[in-house]
Amino acid sequence: MPLDTIYLVRHGNRNNWEIDFDKQEYIPEFPTPTGNGADPTLNSSGVQQSHELASHISSPNFTPKPFRIYSSPFYRCMQTIQPTVEQLTKKTQSGEIDLDVGTDLNVRVENGLGEWFGGITFEPPAPASANVLYPHFPTCLAENPESLYKPFVIPPRHGETLAQLHDRVAATLAAIIAQADADIAAAEASQPVDSPRTSKAILISSHAAPLIAMGRALTGRMPTEFEEKDFNVFTAGVSTFTRRKPASEGDHVVLGAVPDWKNGKGVGGGWECVKNGDTAFLSGGAESGWHFEGEASFDTSTTMAKTADGDTGVIATTTVVV
Repeated sequence: MPLDTIYLVRHGNRNNWEIDFDKQEYIPEFPTPTGNGADPTLNSSGVQQSHELASHISSPNFTPKPFRIYSSPFYRCMQTIQPTVEQLTKKTQSGEIDLDVGTDLNVRVENGLGEWFGGITFEPPAPASANVLYPHFPTCLAENPESLYKPFVIPPRHGETLAQLHDRVAATLAAIIAQADADIAAAEASQPVDSPRTSKAILISSHAAPLIAMGRALTGRMPTEFEEKDFNVFTAGVSTFTRRKPASEGDHVVLGAVPDWKNGKGVGGGWECVKNGDTAFLSGGAESGWHFEGEASFDTSTTMAKTADGDTGVIATTTVVV
């Protein structure tokens, strides 16, 4: 059976940075492992959240377990799901849980899931490549990961409007879903005909703004105002989407191209949000919520900018970095 569940996870609480607009550079609160000022690690609270997330996803009651895992190339997103990958691997090896045939827990680093820099007036630093990330996350990434997986979408280096962000994640999700469907079909083809076909899921680790856009691309429900508070993106929170129907055989996904996802269609046949930013498993509960309007309720060390959207004519107030 095709992919039927998608989990969207926001990275945990992170360390901060400042932006020096005169020098056009990001100044991190602490040195970053990748040398990128806009690529901080989780703070101590975020590390705790990552372990609580791992306990939640690897618990017997969390089903279906991820069949594939994808992440933004930014360090904090990989760091957030590292304990989850390690716990799933450990419990599979010990026999505590039984993952489906064909499951691959090596994280696939996908630039199309990466950060949104909004109205920044200069080119932000590029994220690290999967091969650069490998020494930091050898338990999460396959050796020489770029030989096994190439990103479907590379975001523009000079920033994006809000409409471009939404289309970027829609194109990325359409390609990921099509790939997952194909991987599942191949795995099931290797099984005996009479063996049961189980539900399959993927897990995606990303950032606040892209995750809100992903919720809209999956459901096909694009609000008239970008700042509508529709999808919750608390740190380390999990949103769950279930598929309305598989993509029809006549649907053709052009990898990297923007699909026709609006007006309720959604990518890959459309999805329903059945859990919106679940944080019940986190000891700190819902933290650091974010939306496309106004300043967040926590110190983001960001600036505010007016971003004109050429497709809609809307001028949206947006937090530049999330």
